[in-house]
Amino acid sequence: MKSSLATRIVLVVMAMHAVVLPALYYGISVVVSRNQIDVFIQHVRTLSRNLAEELELGDAIESRQRVLDMLDHTVLNGDGVYAEFIDNGQSIFSNLNAKGVSWPGKQDFNFGQLGDHTYFIEIPISRPGHVASLRLGFDENPTTDQIQLAMRQTVLVLAAYLCIAVIIAAAWGYHFTRPVVRLQLASRSIARGDYAHSLSLESGVRELHDLGGDLEAMRKELVGVNERLRAEMLENERAEERQRKLENRLRHRQRLETVGTLAGGVAHEFNNVLLPIVLYSELALAETPVGSSAYQDLKEVLASASRARDVVNKILTFSRDAGAPKLRAIDLEPVVREALRLFSALIPPTVQLQADLSGPCPQVKADAALTIQVIMNLCTNAYHALLNAEGIVRVELATSMEPVGSDGEKAPREYVVLSVTDNGAGMDAATAERIFEPFFTTRKVGTGTGLGLSVVHGILETFGATITVDTAVGRGTTFKVAFPVADDLASNVPTVEPAPGVAS
Repeated sequence: MKSSLATRIVLVVMAMHAVVLPALYYGISVVVSRNQIDVFIQHVRTLSRNLAEELELGDAIESRQRVLDMLDHTVLNGDGVYAEFIDNGQSIFSNLNAKGVSWPGKQDFNFGQLGDHTYFIEIPISRPGHVASLRLGFDENPTTDQIQLAMRQTVLVLAAYLCIAVIIAAAWGYHFTRPVVRLQLASRSIARGDYAHSLSLESGVRELHDLGGDLEAMRKELVGVNERLRAEMLENERAEERQRKLENRLRHRQRLETVGTLAGGVAHEFNNVLLPIVLYSELALAETPVGSSAYQDLKEVLASASRARDVVNKILTFSRDAGAPKLRAIDLEPVVREALRLFSALIPPTVQLQADLSGPCPQVKADAALTIQVIMNLCTNAYHALLNAEGIVRVELATSMEPVGSDGEKAPREYVVLSVTDNGAGMDAATAERIFEPFFTTRKVGTGTGLGLSVVHGILETFGATITVDTAVGRGTTFKVAFPVADDLASNVPTVEPAPGVAS
């Protein structure tokens, strides 16, 4: 059965006293008994000797009555129970002798020798003309009672001492084990993952103090190792996450490049088909009377060809086959305001267009015309997310040191972040993962080409910018574009008018 250290200390103390106290009691009883007996015997002999000397030197021996009076006085005042004076064969007995007590025939040499509880002593009297002796008997019971009383008191004292010793042992055991208990509690807390508890021991016992110091040093070392392992694991997780993101981006880029190459070839071939259609339609239109049904039909053909050419241009933009843009240092605020001015004319009054373009923002490297196209496409996408209902499209500009779409590492330079937010239906994760794929659209057949966000993605890659989307079903969508701040490009800030009717 396991017990605490304090309990074991108390048990050890009690076991030690179980051996020591009986021996101590025996020793005390022997000393007390012998001391009381010695005092008794000394008292008896002194009294007897004084009485014998008085009989030897005085004249009381010549008077029987005086001898009798001396014997009675000895019995009465000396704890005697028997007194006898023998002179020339004649005995004189005290009138106060205890009943049933008689001379045993010899004197005692030890206390309680004859077992009669009476100590007998005989002293010869040396007196000319007299052959005399004095026989006295003293009661041993008072001395025996004193010895027993002393032993009972000794037992009480030893019992009190044992209780005090047990209490002191318990208190000392508690005081001794309290640092160990604190160490145990701290160890359990550390085992549960709370490494802030110290294992140091404030104890006067050198071994415990040193043990606490060693354990605390070990704890600090283990905490350091644990923190290093945790940091390494976290860094490995971050590296794996970055690798996963890079792999996804690489696969996405490869998929876009494949589709872009295919789209570029299709666009060129489509352009070759469109060219004679446009040319011959224009020639036929010039030779057709204005107002005729053929004239209107030709105009519809040209309009359709124009729309087809716009689609081809978008495909060429996505496939990067329209030529790399010439990047310049531009100020995004006037460019955004110009794009919003154009966009505000395309939306119904039920859609509220808001802008927070409070600057100033540093210049970025981009192309102004393509940037307007990016903003128009993002705002159009936000407008379509409202499903032709009332809603808000909000555009914001801000600066940041961490680019949108980075792999979790701090950016080495400053970025300007363009945000386009709507409070529309939002998208689920599966849809959000495919929005930049060409020809992917959630709109009805015939109402969208699925190239808007693909074109945005292609343009932003030529800028060195990044784009991410934050969306969820039922809470709207936010697109964030991070433009690198221009550092060594020549400034080419376009002059544009602020967008009328745009809320700031």
